[in-house]
Amino acid sequence: MERKRRKAAGIICSLFCVLAISICACGNAGERASSGMTGAGPGEEGGTVSGEEGGSASGEEGGSASGEESGSASREEGGTASGEESGSASGEEGGTVSGEAGGMTGEDETASPDGAAGHMEVTFLDVGQGNAVLVECDGLYLLVDGGDREYSSFVVGYLKNEGVTELDYVIASHYDADHLNGIVGVLNAFPCDQVLAPEYVTDTKVYQSFCDVITKREIPLAYPAMGEEYQLGDAEFTIVCPDAYDYSQDNDNSIGIRLVYGENSFLICGDAGEEVEEVMAGSGLVIKSDVYLASHHGSSASSTPEFMQAVDPDVVVISAGAMNSYGHPARRVLDEIMASGAALYRTDLQGTLTAYSDGKTITWNTGPTQDYRDGDAVAAGDVSGKSEDVEQNAENQEEMYILNQNSKKFHLPSCKSAEDIHAENRAEFAGSRQELIDAGYEPCRRCSP
Repeated sequence: MERKRRKAAGIICSLFCVLAISICACGNAGERASSGMTGAGPGEEGGTVSGEEGGSASGEEGGSASGEESGSASREEGGTASGEESGSASGEEGGTVSGEAGGMTGEDETASPDGAAGHMEVTFLDVGQGNAVLVECDGLYLLVDGGDREYSSFVVGYLKNEGVTELDYVIASHYDADHLNGIVGVLNAFPCDQVLAPEYVTDTKVYQSFCDVITKREIPLAYPAMGEEYQLGDAEFTIVCPDAYDYSQDNDNSIGIRLVYGENSFLICGDAGEEVEEVMAGSGLVIKSDVYLASHHGSSASSTPEFMQAVDPDVVVISAGAMNSYGHPARRVLDEIMASGAALYRTDLQGTLTAYSDGKTITWNTGPTQDYRDGDAVAAGDVSGKSEDVEQNAENQEEMYILNQNSKKFHLPSCKSAEDIHAENRAEFAGSRQELIDAGYEPCRRCSP
């Protein structure tokens, strides 16, 4: 990862030093070399903390709270890592969101902000009534929250299926179980360079398990301050909340970040409520973002009209559990989203969602939903809030797909795996998803077409 690359760069520079000295020694004895190559490596990158190696991936299982009494030092972690696949995605057509530069693209080759080929992926995992967001940029990984106990092994399995072997950052937005349990599982399964967490304590078993794994694996832990910036390859993220870790409500101590890649931006603020939203809006920090993960799962205690106006998102994502007992997402929040004209994506109805950014344009593994039913209506089976678009059979909607005629898999054009298909096996298909399934093709697990 970044630390290993810096080490390799230093070794190469040192070899050049030796070579330069040898050349000078073999030259005219009367001549002295007036200058030479230095072996100094590049300086530390902004925002990263280089602590000790996070340790090899452990076979220990993570994510459960121990059976011991609250506050005791627990070493038991439950929830085995499995190869479960990511949550199902809707068959709706993929959506596109343009950044400030505007424009839409269907090309697979993308350009990173510095002009080199690259992209960033942001995946909102379907972890039921919880949050878990995986970010990948230039082979580096950030995980924000991990869902509750029953999804711990799913999150670990998803990361393994994505080829993750080490995490550069893990952010625990706050210490509620539906955000923290999966993080405990992940930290037991993967090395991690840096954990960012809020500076407050609680007496829950899962918090004790979190503290235990940090100590046992000697993972660097920091309590970030509002305005601090961190690098993730060509992407960067800024801490936008809280302004202090002294709120009476734990939700308001949530760490929030604004993630930026080129001209594209994502706002992720845990369960931050109205009071913290007001502070963010008046802080002077940039919070306007292309994509906003609705705080507190679309609760009426968050996403006020004033805050929504300040963020001005093109897309709102809601991570909530189907049939949850809290009524998430709330009617008021859904009405705000509809009135704003932002596209809506919901894990409770569409499963795991992935956004692909090339620094100018954001594309998705599926299209936005037109289902504006609140959580109570979904739980009650009320279909009156569905639009005609939702009632259509998405399986029969025509779309462009990339086929691997050898593996019999089909992909969205924006899927990274589609780029690796050999020319002799690659084909394009314009038609419905169901037609491909009937022909014996299987959907790609990565892009969930």
